[in-house]
Amino acid sequence: MAVQTEAAVPLPAGQATERAPVAAWVSLTVLIALGLYTYMDRQIFGLQAEPLRKSLGLSDLQFGLLQGVSHALFVVVVGYPIAWLSDRFDRRTVLAGCIATWGIAVVASGLARDFNELFIANSLVGAAEAGLLPIAYALIPELFRGSQRQLANSLFIVTGRLVVGLVIALCGWMIHAIDLWRGLLPAALQALPTWRLAFLATALPTVLFVPLILLLPIGRRAPAVPAAGTAPAGPAGHGAVWPFLRSQRYTFATFMLSVGLLVFGFGATGAFIPVVAMRQMGVSALDLGNAMGIATFVSAGVGLLIANVGMKWLAPRLGPMLPMRVLSIAAFASGVFAAALFLARTPLQLFTLMALHHTFLMAGTMVFPTALQEMTPAPLRARLISLIIMFNMVLGSLSPAIVGALSDALKPRPDGLMLAMTATSTTALLLAAGLMLLCSRGYVQTTRAARAVEAG
Repeated sequence: MAVQTEAAVPLPAGQATERAPVAAWVSLTVLIALGLYTYMDRQIFGLQAEPLRKSLGLSDLQFGLLQGVSHALFVVVVGYPIAWLSDRFDRRTVLAGCIATWGIAVVASGLARDFNELFIANSLVGAAEAGLLPIAYALIPELFRGSQRQLANSLFIVTGRLVVGLVIALCGWMIHAIDLWRGLLPAALQALPTWRLAFLATALPTVLFVPLILLLPIGRRAPAVPAAGTAPAGPAGHGAVWPFLRSQRYTFATFMLSVGLLVFGFGATGAFIPVVAMRQMGVSALDLGNAMGIATFVSAGVGLLIANVGMKWLAPRLGPMLPMRVLSIAAFASGVFAAALFLARTPLQLFTLMALHHTFLMAGTMVFPTALQEMTPAPLRARLISLIIMFNMVLGSLSPAIVGALSDALKPRPDGLMLAMTATSTTALLLAAGLMLLCSRGYVQTTRAARAVEAG
């Protein structure tokens, strides 16, 4: 395996940005495609929530556990080792192994016979996904420098958000096509429930993605030359992870908890808005996929516009504090619209408020990877990012289970699920906004400490 090295030091002000080769943009395109592809299994859960729940006899609490806890269970165990491997060996091999495991786990989800089997299969899905974001966020500053790094980060998030609406709609159409063309399937498959066939169909493209990843030119590109005065990154940085975390514990603790609460808040609504739409408003799977796809697409586009205009206006006033302020404003506004979801009485109102709820998340998360990269020294980047992502995934995974438990307790109320969902999300998002303001007190100091580590 080829040893990977980091080359992510930002260029000094006024220095020309190194133009990334075509290979870097090809690699970014594949990373975006992988992020969208591995999003599909969660959409099958959402769009087939009621049929799946009834088929396996699941309670709302069990369904919440499947949407959250099971997905993050193995991330705690495998996330850091995967990042450790990606800091040292050929990233293509590590990433291809993750995607192959993901496809096998999705097949296992479609074949699960009860809650326990589905819980284990979904845990393996989460474990396989654990490597994608750390590898992507570590690769982007390795492949791009200067202003092109910010552009690549934005494209990784924004393109995914813009296109994910189409992915949701595609999942809805796939489910519809399965029922429409069921008679053309082999006899052994015709009797299977739609949700099982949807999982099996989702896993098929894995056989194309694995060789595509292995053929990427990522490992063949020589790293960019570090800025003057910086030391080359390499395995020597391994032992500095925990000392660096300890020295910057206030910033990392508040940042991790704040972003974790953001994920927690959006997990509460993301897991149960489809259930509310189908259970309380009678929306079909096809209409649900189309409505959620449109709402997600529109919110991504509007959020991108708000972020670009807002950040351009705020940058001269806030300087390096910009990411913290944008994330805090986004969390607060999202919390307000999460509370407003409780007032929805029709599908149009529900999905309109959902779009507004997501718009402000999009406006804030465009700067999230850049903030992470600035806080982490290049030699330690994948491992530090993996720790943050693992913590956020674990905290975020709890919200569907909590919403499910509250919903079960509120069964006598016809709007019990809606109340549990909105109250959980609103509380988490408003807390996240306050914690991000606290994080801003040490953020600049931490970015300077990260550059000092790179300088040796």
